[in-house]
Amino acid sequence: MASVFHIDILSPEKTLYSGDVISAVVPAEYGYMGILANHAPLIARLANGKITVKNAAGQASSFDVKGAGFVEVLKNKVSIIIKEIA
Repeated sequence: MASVFHIDILSPEKTLYSGDVISAVVPAEYGYMGILANHAPLIARLANGKITVKNAAGQASSFDVKGAGFVEVLKNKVSIIIKEIA
């Protein structure tokens, strides 16, 4: 079984997603970035694009990002703050 980590995807209006996932792909400033469990700590700016997360059952969810935002990875917890969704 794949390792999981917790992710929160937040906008000013609401929580878009909160839960345990096995992978996430985010549109970072210099290209798409994949995140798995035990990823090294980082903070990066987001670009326009699509965030895709996959849960342990293999179900994928995606969110279109428009505007500014950032992603933080620290101790198997990922926080994504986005200005607005498309």
